[in-house]
Order: sequence, then structure tokens, then C-alpha cells
Amino acid sequence: MTKREARAQARTLRAALDMQAVGRGMAEVLFPLPCWAAAGTVLAFAAMPDEPDTAAILRQALADGKHLLLPRVLSKTAMDWVEIPDLALLRPGAFGILEPPADLPTADPAVFARPLALIPCLAAGRDGVRLGRGGGYYDRFLAHYKGAKLLLCPEAVLTDTLPCDDWDAHFAPEEILTEKGIQV
Repeated sequence: MTKREARAQARTLRAALDMQAVGRGMAEVLFPLPCWAAAGTVLAFAAMPDEPDTAAILRQALADGKHLLLPRVLSKTAMDWVEIPDLALLRPGAFGILEPPADLPTADPAVFARPLALIPCLAAGRDGVRLGRGGGYYDRFLAHYKGAKLLLCPEAVLTDTLPCDDWDAHFAPEEILTEKGIQV
């Protein structure tokens, strides 16, 4: 199977999912985890309609007093991270994704205490391969990121194997979070 075929298959499977319910389920299993409690900073994303709804996670991060960093697309190949103190500041950006406005400064995730990155995907392999949308934004970020991370993957698009290239980010099984919990 090619990546193009895998993406098409993942999109078909995702179209049948209630992403608000998937997102709520992920939040319920995330909040009791030690990595959530230990995180002083959460790197997350504002979900698109075909992604697990992250609104509860974003709200809880702020309510817990954690630093919340969200990505902002700069170009077809680059994104930066921005600390967002209030979700009301988010505006539609590149690709229609809610992101921090241009007037907020870039933040370096490496300078924040105890970061936890919550990473989106189209699908994931049980072997830890992440299938993204093809832009490489998160692969480039993860190549240098050293903190804790979880891949947010709906159970329905978690497969045995996926095609991958050398540059694709990999996750350990205990770093894959579905609405049913950690996949170990």
C-alpha cells in the first residue's frame, strides 16, 4: 500500500467517526495519565473537523495553569509554536485551521518546563508509524523535539502496519493514545 492509498483509506474510515465523541474519549483517558499531571507545558493543536476534537484538552490545559502552545503555519514547509493564553484569540489561518494570530510572538518549546506534545495523525500503525497529511510539519518538528509526546489516533484508524519513509516520525506503543486508552 502506498501512502496515498493509506491516506485515502484513513480518510474514508475517519468520515464515519463522531470526532467530538472521539475527542471527549481521548480527553477522559488523557487527564488521569501521569504524563498529563507532570506536564508544565502542553503542545497541542486546534482540531480540524476530521480530527479528534481537542477543545476539552485545550481548555483543561489552561484551567490547570499549564502553558499551552499551538502551531501556526508559516509556509508550505514551516510552522512555529505560539503560547496561547486564551482560546478566544484563535483565528482561522492556513488551511482554515484555528491558530494563534500573527501578532503573538513565537515560542521555543525547548525553553518550557516539562513539555508534553499531543500530535495529530491521519492514521497510525501499531508499530508506531505515524501517517500525517503529507506536509511534513510534525515530522520536522519531532526530529528535534526531546520532550514527552503522545500521538492522538482514533482507534478506528490504528492499523497493524503503514507505509513509511526514513523521515517519518515514530512513536512507541505507549505513546499512542486512542479514545480507549494507551495502546500497549
